[in-house]
Formats: sequence, structure tokens, C-alpha cells
Amino acid sequence: MEGIISTIKQNCRRCYTCVRDCPAKAIRIEDGQASVVAERCISCGTCTKVCSQGAKGYSSGLEGTLAILDGGVSAALVAPSFPVALDVPPARLMGALRQLGFTYVVEVAYGADLVNQACHEYLREHPTGIHIGSACPAVVEYVRKYHPELTDRIIPVMSPMAATALAVKQRYGEDVRCVFIGPCVAKKAEIQDTEMAGVVDEVLTFAELERVFAARGVDPSAAPTSDFDPPHAGLARIYPIPGGLLESAGIGRGILDSRLIVVSGKDETIEALAGLPKDPGDQTLLVEALMCSGCYSGPGVESSEPGTLRRRRVAEFAAESLRRQDEGTLPAFEPEVRPLDLSRRFESNDQRSDGPTEEEIIEILSRTNKFFPEDELNCGACGYPTCRAKASAVYDGMAEETMCLPFIIDQSERVCNELNVPWNNLRDVHRHLINSEKLASMGQMAAGVAHELNNPLSTILLYAHILQRKLRDREDLSHDLKLMTEESDRCKKIIGNLLDFARQSRVRIETTAVEELVQTAVDGAAAGAPEGKGREVEIVVDVTSGLEADLDCDQMMQVLVNIIKNALEAMEGRAGKVHVSAHAVPEADRIRFSVSDQGAGILDGAKDKVFQPFFTTKSIGKGTGLGLPISYGIVKMHNGNIWFESEPDVGTTFHVEIPAIRSDDERSDK
Repeated sequence: MEGIISTIKQNCRRCYTCVRDCPAKAIRIEDGQASVVAERCISCGTCTKVCSQGAKGYSSGLEGTLAILDGGVSAALVAPSFPVALDVPPARLMGALRQLGFTYVVEVAYGADLVNQACHEYLREHPTGIHIGSACPAVVEYVRKYHPELTDRIIPVMSPMAATALAVKQRYGEDVRCVFIGPCVAKKAEIQDTEMAGVVDEVLTFAELERVFAARGVDPSAAPTSDFDPPHAGLARIYPIPGGLLESAGIGRGILDSRLIVVSGKDETIEALAGLPKDPGDQTLLVEALMCSGCYSGPGVESSEPGTLRRRRVAEFAAESLRRQDEGTLPAFEPEVRPLDLSRRFESNDQRSDGPTEEEIIEILSRTNKFFPEDELNCGACGYPTCRAKASAVYDGMAEETMCLPFIIDQSERVCNELNVPWNNLRDVHRHLINSEKLASMGQMAAGVAHELNNPLSTILLYAHILQRKLRDREDLSHDLKLMTEESDRCKKIIGNLLDFARQSRVRIETTAVEELVQTAVDGAAAGAPEGKGREVEIVVDVTSGLEADLDCDQMMQVLVNIIKNALEAMEGRAGKVHVSAHAVPEADRIRFSVSDQGAGILDGAKDKVFQPFFTTKSIGKGTGLGLPISYGIVKMHNGNIWFESEPDVGTTFHVEIPAIRSDDERSDK
């Protein structure tokens, strides 16, 4: 059988909600991603309801339904919980289904009445023992897979959906294609069972029905009113309500009958099935269980109404239909003239694991620092009710040790304490790693683009110069040709800068006096500063005397000039100081250059983009956004690091740190 439930991996966020709420524990966590194990799944659809990220979905019935509507005679089999499906009167919903193209519209409650008769006959022949209702396919699958010893206790009668389909085919012809429309996802799995082959052709949830209406341009609220086609149902219209099966079938003496067990919802159902006696003897127990809290709360219903209001809608429709039948304005339930064979066989499909031994559980628990009973917090953060249940899931390959939240927090805090790294610093490190990855990718792209553009641009520049020489006498063209040449030259320089950023250029290492390098860079940056800046801003230089470094003087000059210019521009409109320093890093054989300003600082939203090509906070025409990315590339070519610290309205400090001395091999490699 194909898996009904699937995971949209990009939406999965390691919250483990699906693990926590899955009654069959059919969710496998692998590399942090949740997936549904089809063999273990009971197709209840609970995970699709509880996932806040929409990471769980079920197989679609839209395409199959549209093909059936276009292919001949068809019947819509409408579940008795349909009053909660859409916010339209029942009569208009029937009319809208006919507008879609369904030849017949039949209520599944009729099949429920037939099932009630069949259950009565079976219980008359088997008056003692445990009997589990077969109306809920999710419950049937849960029993078959996780309580296989109870499989022969399921009443061997097919579901109301299948019974209705057989009645429709008997009345209207075997060629009628049947589409069940209801709140249940597990019905999609039921029709794939070999026992049900060819009975029902497709299953639509109420949520999918809305999309079918939209696809065909049908507005249910404007549809003409209509009614169900025969055969008509009776009291079984209350089937969606917990206890509806026993009540409509007239089985037992109501809530005071100790033989009846009526449960709804996954927790009640699991608890009730686990608590059934192994050997009931002469005792009689009738179990009516719904995996949902009533069929009106199924995963195929997209409604914000509370469950109590939905239940009332179903009850009101059933009461109104019974009133009309009493008045004679609606035909009453009549069994089929030719009785249908509603029997069905159920076979066990044991999916239980033998589980780990006690020693294996202890060993698995110890790997997450759980050595004593008091270490087992049973917090449920992993999705399992106890630490031992989670250890068993790890043994079965359904869970990962890293799902234990307290353990991961303890480990993270321990590592931070051992490294003496605060959480905020770790976040900064993470941000820098992401930045480095982005810049590496952009560098590769820049190198590729630059190489591709360089050759054709060189050709354009060559012919521009040729045209200038040939047409030197054409004064009317001289300005245009000069502009074309200058702009081509500018493009070539930008491409050269891109290559520098991508670290495609070579560095020429030589021993350089750092003090002289810094002073020259300061003079060059000050000379290019805006007019009057020298009177407002004082540049303070602090360099260790006699300091030398092996570097490419021209390229490192470019880095320092660029950073100092940025610092001066950041001080525009302010009086203050720009500090430029260069000192040896103790015991590291490295030199650190630092440039600090007292400007406005870098906004938080711009910090991650500072080294990205073409990003600039300057006004149009005052910067290309390549200065710092190129500086970044040059520093990296020197096997160094560049970073900054910035605080709004306090200022910014850029640091450049490079090795002080290079080996002969490093010099030649460059």
C-alpha cells in the first residue's frame, strides 16, 4: 500500500509535534527531518492537523475526481458529517455537487443503516466476547498493526462508505464511478485495501472538495437547492457523533449499559484498546471507537468552529431529516430488496517491535547522560512520553539521540563554559561563518563574470581607441568617442576590482616598514577627504616603532586608504578623531591594523552586507560598493582576517590582521 501521508521537508522545523501526537508513533526522525513510515502509519491524519508549519500533507484526490466527473456516470457519496463541510445550507451543497457534474448524490448514512443491520445480525450470532466496531478505518488499522491479537474481534462488516457504494451500484448500475466525500483521510487508505478493490473509486476530503469547486468555477452559496438521491438514510445520520453507531443501531441500553465502551480521540482510543481483557470469558464488551473526537473533527475538515458547534450542526440535520420523514416529505429508510453481502475479512499486520533489552535501554540512556532514574525527566520535548520510550525508538531507528532537548542544552552550555564563549559571541561566529560562505560564493561568481566580460570589453576598448585616432578630425564625434573610451576604461577597472575581490590576482610579498606604510595611507586618504574635513576631524596615528611586515605594499596600501576614507566619510558633519593604529599581536607573530571613527556606526540591518559587492550606504555616484569587498579579498590573499565592531552613535572600528613574516615558499607561491 502506498503511503497516504507525506512530509514537505523544507517546511519541517524539528518541533517534533508530529511525533508527539502520532498515535502509531509512525514518524521517523533522520538528520533532524521527520518522515512518515508507511508500514507503521494508520493514515489517521493527526499529523496533518497538528503541524503548524504545514509540513505534512495527504495524497490528493482532486485529479482522480476530475477525471471521474469527465468520464461518465458518477455518484458522490456524502458522509453524514457534511453539515460541517462548508458554510452553506445542506440543500445548496447538494445542488453544487450536481453542478460539478455528479450524476447521483447519495448520503453515506444510508450505508451506515445497512451496517447497523449487519452488526445486529452478527451480534445475535455471537452474543459474548469482545466486539470492536469497524466503522472507523484508522481504528481498524491501529488494531491490526498494534493490537493484532484483537484483529479477530473486529466486527467483520465493511464500513458505511463501502456499503453505500455497493447499494448505489446495485440500484444504478455497476458502471457508476463512486467518489466518497468526507472528513476522513484514512478512507484514502481503506480504498487501497485489496478487500475493497473496485468498490469506491476515489476519496475526497471536505477541504479538497472546496478546491474542486474552485477548479470548476462552482459557487456553492449560489447553487440551486437540491436533495439527496435515493436510497435515503434513517437514524444513522448521527454516526459522526461518538456513540452514534450504538445509538442508531439500538444496541444496548444506553450509557448505563456496562457492556458498552464508547471512546473518541486518539488518547481515549489507545487507552481503551490497551485495557481490554485478554480473555473476556462469557463477558460481552461492545467497543465503538473513533480515532478523531467525532467524525466532524476529522483532518479533512478545515473549520475554525469549535467541536461542540460542529456536533450540533450534525445533530440538527439528523433531527430535521427525521422530522421530514415523519411528516412524509422525505422518504424513510428502506433496506435493499436484494440484500447486500457486507461481510469483510480483517487480517493482522503486526508492526510492533520486539524492542531493546533493559541493558540496551540503559546503554542508550547513558549516551544522553541519563545514568539514574532521577535523570529521566520525561519532559516530552522529544515527542515521546518517557525517556525510555524515546530510547526504544532510538533502538528501532525511529528517533535520534539529539532529539533530547535537556541533553542538547546541557551540552551546549558545557561547551560554551569550557571555551569561555558567551552565547552572544557564538551567534556572532555563526553570522561570520554565513558571511564567509556568501562571500566565497559571490567571489566565484564575480571571477566567472569578470573573465567572461574581460575579453569582449578589451575588444570594445581597442576599437574605441582606433576610432579616436581615425576620426580625430571629427570634432562633432570627439566628445562621444572620448566618453566611450573613458567609460570602457572605467568598466575595465571595475572588472579588475572584481578579480581582486575574487582573489584572482597575485600578491608581491616584500618586507615593508609598517610605520611608513600607515603614514602614507593616512596622507593619501586625507588628501582625498571632502573639503574642510581636515579642520573638523583629527587623524591620530599610533604605530609601534620599527615594526616590519611581509606584505604586498601597494595592495595593503589600497586596503588602508579605503578603510581610512570610509572612517573620514563616516565623520561627515561631526567633529572628532579617527584613530589609525598598527601593533604586533603578542605571541601570535601577526600584525593588527585598526581604524576607528566616532561616526554614526553601522546599522544592524547592514552589518551582514558590509563585505558584499556593490552594497553601499553612500548616495548615488559616491561609491560603487566594491571598496570593502576588494579589501576583504586582498586581506584573504595575505592569509589574514578583516572584521569590524560597530555601535550606533558611538562609532566603528575596522581590524585587519595579517601574518608578520612569510616563509620563502609563501613568497614564491604568491
